Amino acid sequence: MTSDDGQFVLKAELPGVDPDKDITITVDGDILTVSAEHEESSETKDHSEFRYGSFERAVRLPEVINPEDVKAEYSDGILTVSVAVRQTRESRARTVPVTREGGADEAESAT
Repeated sequence: MTSDDGQFVLKAELPGVDPDKDITITVDGDILTVSAEHEESSETKDHSEFRYGSFERAVRLPEVINPEDVKAEYSDGILTVSVAVRQTRESRARTVPVTREGGADEAESAT
């Protein structure tokens, strides 16, 4: 997973899968999960062959994800999932004064 240009991008090599029925992408809070399951079989008169494979990857992102901000694309056996990152708010530093219990008069009488 990489973070670039205001997006988190997850890439997975999933050759031979049908993105319409073999790939599932779910969003739950700050967890993005990608799973795929592929099975294939072939039979001839004298021979049968069966192949099966599954994949699952869950990634925790630094903030809660809006499901509408997730885009997925499958091309040439590569799944690319992009998640838009919200603009971070500018942090403002502040010095917090520490006061004594009872006010300044009590502090002076203690010395």
